[in-house]
Amino acid sequence: MTDKEQAGWKQIEEMAGANGLAAMEELQKFSPRLAKLALEFGYGEVYADDALDLKQRALITLSSLITQGDAGRGLAYHFRAALHVGVSQEEIMETVHHCSAYAGFPKAIHALFIFKEVLQEEDI
Repeated sequence: MTDKEQAGWKQIEEMAGANGLAAMEELQKFSPRLAKLALEFGYGEVYADDALDLKQRALITLSSLITQGDAGRGLAYHFRAALHVGVSQEEIMETVHHCSAYAGFPKAIHALFIFKEVLQEEDI
């Protein structure tokens, strides 16, 4: 395992806890190459820089996924990660509301319902 992969695993654990590690392990089983790329670059390099803290990075990631219209596992995963690093429900809601002006109401409303499902699953 490379140093960047190890850094990536550590970053996922800090950012998303056991759920994040399990998600990456699942990806690794199905596509070791994509998992390695995500670990080394996404988590081992991009998240490793200390110019932004994890809460700031979480909000940026959420706004990016919301404006792209992510309807899959990514948005739910990153809602959980944001909560895990201390982003409040109110901050997440405001991020969704803010994105409605740039991405449109359909994407924001869809994201809101994904967040609602995450909160219900997490029993928050």
